[in-house]
Amino acid sequence: MVVERLTWDEMLLDLEQHKKKILSQGGPKAVERHHKKGLLTARERIGKFLDPGTFVEIYPFIRHRQTDFGMDKKEIAAEGVVVGFGETNGRTVCVWSQDFTSTGGTMAEMHGFKVQELIQRYALQMRVPQIGIQDSGGIRLQEAVEAGEMGYGRSMSAIIKASGSIPQISLIMGPCGGGQGYLPALTDIIIMVKGTSQMYIGGPASIKTALGYDTTIEELGGSKVHSEVTGVADIEVDNDGEALEVCKNILSYLPSSYESPLPVLDTTDSPDRKCNRLLEIVPARPTKSYDMYKVIKEIVDNGEFLELKNKYAKNAIIGFARFNGIPVGIQANQPIFMGGTLDFKSAAKFARFIRFCDCFNIPLISLVDNPAYMPGVEQEHGGVVKEGSKHLHAFNEATIPKISVVIRKAFAGGWATMASKQMGADIVFVWPTAVSVALTPEAVVNVIYPPNKYGEDVRKEAVEMYYEKYYTPFFVAGRGYVEDIINPEDTRMKIIQALKLWMGKKALPQAPKKHSNIYL
Repeated sequence: MVVERLTWDEMLLDLEQHKKKILSQGGPKAVERHHKKGLLTARERIGKFLDPGTFVEIYPFIRHRQTDFGMDKKEIAAEGVVVGFGETNGRTVCVWSQDFTSTGGTMAEMHGFKVQELIQRYALQMRVPQIGIQDSGGIRLQEAVEAGEMGYGRSMSAIIKASGSIPQISLIMGPCGGGQGYLPALTDIIIMVKGTSQMYIGGPASIKTALGYDTTIEELGGSKVHSEVTGVADIEVDNDGEALEVCKNILSYLPSSYESPLPVLDTTDSPDRKCNRLLEIVPARPTKSYDMYKVIKEIVDNGEFLELKNKYAKNAIIGFARFNGIPVGIQANQPIFMGGTLDFKSAAKFARFIRFCDCFNIPLISLVDNPAYMPGVEQEHGGVVKEGSKHLHAFNEATIPKISVVIRKAFAGGWATMASKQMGADIVFVWPTAVSVALTPEAVVNVIYPPNKYGEDVRKEAVEMYYEKYYTPFFVAGRGYVEDIINPEDTRMKIIQALKLWMGKKALPQAPKKHSNIYL
């Protein structure tokens, strides 16, 4: 039997019809339902994220192989996930966007194949960031364990293999339940949309069956939960469009891979600019508080600061900025919240951020003003020893340029984890208001000269001596623990000078090892 060949016109028309079906995603009704919720579709999200005309889609014709439960008759456009590469603000990135209109964007064998291929064969070999726009109902139950092993298994393995090699950003724009919840958590930065995005492992039905009470996915893992309670989310935004713009902004601070140069930009902000307002922002009187955000915005280029985790552990500030066009990471204490005291939440927040910066050679600027770690049963039971050790480990292990500025207090562990040269700080500047001690003079004297054994005259004289000799920046400067005591107005200039010097830093040889064992 001879098969009659189609003409070119017939073949191209057939191709066009197949593509039209794929581009329609879950069909007009499903798309309309999605739009009524105020959501963009998977393809619309990619269209808004990438520069016009740059998207190159791969594997659009991939199809599942399941035949049971009526799946042999079911076609799922693009297998529920659109994958490919393109440019955003002129930079190449790989992007995958789950299509909730197509069978809920559920994870399955070939869905996972597409994600794995994009990350491992494209993003990793192209040496570019991978962006996952996640909106999925979870595992495709019709495929049973195959969806978990070949879907989630493939996807999670690919993300883990890429970790630290290329930047990975997750935009959660819908539900991420069950195994799906792990996918964003394995990446570097997570952006969530208010009211429409959730991340959780066990859903309401599972909880009702196992534990017997009712809840909602928003209560379990909405953006508010992960922004304020767990700290898993880095940024919470109002809508899909804002999430995409924030992602572009984050990418502007990041290299394409750990070997790539930092994206240094031209700036109109002079590197020699005096920061006169700092003398107004930070009172000379040490008992009077101030807002560290104002300090940051005064010293960075054009006052631009992109903060992460701003609603979690508010006593700690982390985020990206630039000095003379050079991207940096900033870790800072916030005196107007808990007096800037460190605690188990802020320690973990700082540690993860430092390790991220270190992965991609982003210099770290530490703005220090804390009275050490918060004492108390709650802190000890919360794991302050464990979490504090993460901060110490991360700061010491990081090989990036580390520049510290001590504004006021840098007590005990607060000095060690943010400003100590023995713990890895490359250069430390202190203001005339800066003090570094293990304890306050009064607490020290209470130990050395207990009130039940010594008279008040002896104790008072000891307190005065301690204030005069040790409670001053000239003591640490005199011992060589800091490079210089600087005029606060010169802070920006000094940081830029230090960056210029330390950008060529080469890490010293380390003891032979496979990897260190940070407390996780």
